[in-house]
Amino acid sequence: MRYIRGGWQSTKAQFPVVIILFLYQLLWGVFLYRLINSAIIPLLQRYPDPAPSELSRLLFFIEGQLDLKYSQEVHQYLWLLAGMLLLRLVLTPLIQAGVMYGLRPDTQDGAGLVFFQGIGRLWKPVTLFYIIELILVMAPGYWLFPKLLDLLVKGIQSGGSPLLYAAMYILGWLIYGYLIHQLLLFAQFGYLFGAGIFSGILIYLRRFLPAVGISLLLGAVTLLLFGSFSTASWIWTGFAALILQQSYPFIRSLLSIWHISSQYHLWDEKK
Repeated sequence: MRYIRGGWQSTKAQFPVVIILFLYQLLWGVFLYRLINSAIIPLLQRYPDPAPSELSRLLFFIEGQLDLKYSQEVHQYLWLLAGMLLLRLVLTPLIQAGVMYGLRPDTQDGAGLVFFQGIGRLWKPVTLFYIIELILVMAPGYWLFPKLLDLLVKGIQSGGSPLLYAAMYILGWLIYGYLIHQLLLFAQFGYLFGAGIFSGILIYLRRFLPAVGISLLLGAVTLLLFGSFSTASWIWTGFAALILQQSYPFIRSLLSIWHISSQYHLWDEKK
């Protein structure tokens, strides 16, 4: 809790950055909403449910496969989605660089300006760490994707244990991705703030339980708020529900910076 309280003080000092991240998440959400509303919903409305016969459902899937191969409109949507994903991959390490730079004790004033200074000064090493993380996290997919696809197909056909095994593989992959992310986060602390990469990794290994405890506590807060907001939006439909749903990206941005700041305070005390 001491590290979480220290992380909250650092988060308050970076409140303009929270606003910037909120606007970024909001714009990304608007793009996904427009894409789903214009491309995916019209497709789902054509799905024959209930189907007059099994043949009509089969024709729906055959038409979808032909559209994926030959339809120019579908290809435009796919290229647009791929371009936006690539843009997000480029922007994510830049945002991380700005947040990291704001953690330094001598850069607490003028957090909004410090954020952009951090992008200019730290984007290269942070981008390198981000690429390494992507490679390490996605590498098991070379073996897992075929296995998961096979299990999902068997589970859809027969149900039962194949879907359970697929869920266990996915859960293990998520835990592995979290551990890699945390390990490289502490390695970044060591590299960016002059203590050394291996020093950061060693601190993470020695203080593994407090680091996981910080993630679990703040993760529980995130799930609690998300569940409360979703439940409230179902009960109070209309404009109140819209405000609650649109405020969640702000809460998520706040908790994301709070988590990084809390982990930084753990590293800073032990370095």
